[in-house]
Amino acid sequence: MKKDRRLRFLEAASLVGAQLVSACGTPPPPKLTTDDPVAAPSDDDDVGRPAPPGTSLRRRPPDLVESAPKKALEAAAPATSLAHPPREPEMPPEDPALLEDCHAPRTIVVRKGRREVELRCGPAVAARFRAGLGFAPEGHKRREGDGRTPEGTYFVPTKYFSRFHRSMQLSYPNVDDADAGLAAGVITPAEHAAIVLAQGACTLPPQTTALGSWVQLHGGGGTRDWTLGCIAIDDAAIEAAFAFHLPGCRGGVPRTKIVIEP
Repeated sequence: MKKDRRLRFLEAASLVGAQLVSACGTPPPPKLTTDDPVAAPSDDDDVGRPAPPGTSLRRRPPDLVESAPKKALEAAAPATSLAHPPREPEMPPEDPALLEDCHAPRTIVVRKGRREVELRCGPAVAARFRAGLGFAPEGHKRREGDGRTPEGTYFVPTKYFSRFHRSMQLSYPNVDDADAGLAAGVITPAEHAAIVLAQGACTLPPQTTALGSWVQLHGGGGTRDWTLGCIAIDDAAIEAAFAFHLPGCRGGVPRTKIVIEP
């Protein structure tokens, strides 16, 4: 009897693993309170408001990919991962002083083709880091499990400590993603409406649709394409991005935009 129960448990665990392997990161820890300096919204931060109707999230167990050792995860990445291209000599110089003293709009730019993440203060580049993408990096993300990193403009509804050092949750899918998904029959009209509503409220969109879920900017290393769709940079780099990012929205406009370029 004990053996049968153990077999059933292992089979169930295997099924859960198969369902979770398509997720890039993991949901935030179950308890994020305003006592937590990382999770707490600022006075003018709209992120702390309850999610709009229709956007309730299904709580999922910790992602097996995130809890796996980094070496095992890297070993599972396809051998066809693209190498980092050389940097262009004419690229604008970095100005690290802007990390501490930036009075212009802040943008985190992901340049997929160059495998780089830039922290920009207005048009100026404060810092630039190497980045790794999903195991199928070319093209825009369309579905759960396709291994692609999205392209477009997003924001960060929440950020928190994770097994990848720190994670910044992206607001994928956005309205453009929802429009394309509805036209392709990937999501329902109700799911489309919930995504649009979340975007307008500056909250996390539904993470249970077939468009994909839990796409993040996180640590863990940016030397190769090894994620399931997230953007990975070194731990020191995610520390800098974490501090540079201003949370929330003002008048419906994100205080820090995340722009992901092809």
